[in-house]
Amino acid sequence: MKKIYEKPSLNKREKLSAVTALTSTSSPPSVK
Repeated sequence: MKKIYEKPSLNKREKLSAVTALTSTSSPPSVK
């Protein structure tokens, strides 16, 4: 059960990382 709970957490973090990377590449860091 712990692993099942950990997986979504990792997925969420990976998604956040990907979104942040995409946003950083799409728009300049100045906007942030």
